[in-house]
Amino acid sequence: MNRRLKKALPLLGALVFLMVGAALAVPTFNLHIQNIGEGGPQQITVPGGVANANVNWILDSNPDYVAGVTVSFDQNLDSGTTIYVKVYDSSENLIAQGSQTLNSALNSGTAVEIHFSSSVEIKNMDKVAVVLVGPQQ
Repeated sequence: MNRRLKKALPLLGALVFLMVGAALAVPTFNLHIQNIGEGGPQQITVPGGVANANVNWILDSNPDYVAGVTVSFDQNLDSGTTIYVKVYDSSENLIAQGSQTLNSALNSGTAVEIHFSSSVEIKNMDKVAVVLVGPQQ
């Protein structure tokens, strides 16, 4: 019995390693900008001319919860721009939010970390909204 267990242990370890790796795979969402209340590909002016953003989730110490996001954009953003991130459940209830005001210009592709006031359970998340507010003139 002990000999069989020693033979199976590396295989069991590899299986556990693969399952943990798959569980930690965090999806990325591509966002497309549009006017509030409008559907369709209408072109609008947003800070920095942003058309797309990448959102990656920051997992809490408990990997069933999300503590925040990292967001990067396809265009540069000016200093003073505020980035708001809001997460909604399937009933359109706001379940998490966070914001970050840029102290300096942000180059395209550079990620910004935004943490929520409290972590949110992954199974409750349905939609994410990213709102950019340009600097005060």
